Amino acid sequence: MATIDSSKSGTRKWLAVGLAVVFAWVAFVATRGQHESDAPVLEGTGLVAPANFDWTLLDLNDSPVNFAQFRGRPILLNLWATCCPPCVEEMPTLARLAASPQLKEKNVAVVCVSVDESPEQLRRFVKGKDWGMTILRATSTPPVFQTDGIPATFVIAPDGRVVASQIGSAQWDHPSVVAFLEKLGDRPQ
Repeated sequence: MATIDSSKSGTRKWLAVGLAVVFAWVAFVATRGQHESDAPVLEGTGLVAPANFDWTLLDLNDSPVNFAQFRGRPILLNLWATCCPPCVEEMPTLARLAASPQLKEKNVAVVCVSVDESPEQLRRFVKGKDWGMTILRATSTPPVFQTDGIPATFVIAPDGRVVASQIGSAQWDHPSVVAFLEKLGDRPQ
């Protein structure tokens, strides 16, 4: 007659329960939809610190792009990755924001910077998508834009100050965001 080692059985049981909880949480976070409550609150969330425009990024063809080309206008800078479900989830809202006629009139730049290591993975992801925002890739990130998580979004005023920020996905085409960015576009430099 074989005996069962109850300590091993108990450990396996708790390990299985722990893994199930982790997988359930990941599934919940990955599948939750955008809701009205997902509109970001931007007022008063900024670092009120100067943005770093001395930053060389890469376009989809791996050609260098200087972030300074966006200086002097309102910028919504989004750091993201193709392997990040919340990042991918919010991309359509960023595309709709970039297409907003009010923001085009105010010369607002919507710049999405991927932190993916593979340029090919990024190219495959955006292929066939008709998004009006600028999509670039970073090989490094200036300290002012470094965060503990992605997606991370920074709003930069025309005078070069980071005036709002958010870590986590949001409904970026929400009317409150459009109004916030429009107001930035009205400010003199």
